[in-house]
Amino acid sequence: MAEWFAGRVEDFTEDVRTIVEIDGSDVVVLRAGEKFHAVANTCLHMGGPVGEGLVMGRVCAVLDEQKRLVREEFSQDSVQIVCPWHGWAYDIDSGAFAGDERLRLRTYPVQVREDGVYVIA
Repeated sequence: MAEWFAGRVEDFTEDVRTIVEIDGSDVVVLRAGEKFHAVANTCLHMGGPVGEGLVMGRVCAVLDEQKRLVREEFSQDSVQIVCPWHGWAYDIDSGAFAGDERLRLRTYPVQVREDGVYVIA
């Protein structure tokens, strides 16, 4: 396995993303809360730059006893990145597309050591 240096921990705020090239493909590295993620930067729909999209909680439906929609709310547990071109949303942990979880962006393990953030592939 090889590793790529993505940056220093203190350089990653909620809005900072870094692109690392791994085997000819762009991988976006970002921080959501205290956790770091590395996801392929090419949307499965039309090749958009996923890393330029919003990072937000997954939209979840809240239903009543009869399974009718009461409201929608953002999940605090499931975080997605949304492609800015056409709104395709992907789970940043698994890479799963929200519309069909069989479709996935490639994700990569990230290690934080001392003051550095590394993508492992």
